[in-house]
Amino acid sequence: MNWRQKKFTFMVIPDANSSVMRFQLSAIILVIGLVITIVLLASAITAFLLYQGNIGQIGQLKHQLSAATGEYEQIIEGKNEHIGELQTEVAGLSEQAKIISTRMVDISKLETQLKEMVGIETGKGIDNNKSEVRTASEGELSMSGGTGGEELPVTDKDIGLLVDQTRNDFLSIGEQLELLKPGLELTKEAILKKQKLLRVTPTIWPTDSRKVTSLFGIRKDPFTRRATFHAGLDISGDTGDPIYAAADGVVVNAEYSSSHGNNIWISHSNGIRTHYSHLSKLLTKAGVKVSKGDIIGELGSTGRSTGPHLHYEVSKNGTNIDPRPYLKATRRSN
Repeated sequence: MNWRQKKFTFMVIPDANSSVMRFQLSAIILVIGLVITIVLLASAITAFLLYQGNIGQIGQLKHQLSAATGEYEQIIEGKNEHIGELQTEVAGLSEQAKIISTRMVDISKLETQLKEMVGIETGKGIDNNKSEVRTASEGELSMSGGTGGEELPVTDKDIGLLVDQTRNDFLSIGEQLELLKPGLELTKEAILKKQKLLRVTPTIWPTDSRKVTSLFGIRKDPFTRRATFHAGLDISGDTGDPIYAAADGVVVNAEYSSSHGNNIWISHSNGIRTHYSHLSKLLTKAGVKVSKGDIIGELGSTGRSTGPHLHYEVSKNGTNIDPRPYLKATRRSN
């Protein structure tokens, strides 16, 4: 008999009072059942092993995800700190731009003042309406000193507006610099010309004394008591006091005459001459170039004189003029 045709009988006795239950199964069914059982058991074992392996991988992935999350959080935190630093730098740049704009306005005002001092026609300087900052005369903006107020957070929109404003401020500063540069160059040239002119203009007192004893113009002659024309100023002092050249120039005459005593003529190359009379001593000679403030002689009472003094004359294009309008400075501030 073939084993496939064999049958197996199974008896099930629930308890002593129950009837016996019999089951009869063929060998093929038993084999199939056994195979199915083995397959299910193998599948269960495989699934369990796969589950255990997946648990390990899941744990490892969770650990990697946690580490990556920590790194990302650190990166985000670092970026937030960097963004905060950039925002602070932008705020600082904005304040500096406002301060520079204020300084530019001050420089423009100073340029205008310098032009007025040297007689240059002043045009439009920096347009103050383009700057939102207050000028130094209204309240100077400074990076130092006490500050305070409530600390409020800034939004991305606020920072964006600040960046745009700061960019515009620096662009405006660049434009202001371009406008200032040629004007300052012209002002510089004008000041240099003015300085050269001042060097040959007799603007300083020729003596340390400021005591004027006789003015320019018609007066009573000290000897005849008749009305005569006095061509200069008489400045009293002590014999031996220094006499200073009133401007840069060339000595054209240094000699003695009966009326002026020891006297010196200086030409200042702009049609102006100065004359120093009644000196006790001559300390220069004709042909010598002198600078403004140089000592050229000593005060005295030589010639037609009643006592120690300097007779000081200024002539322009050969005509004597009142020296007083020229006496504006001392020897040290010409």
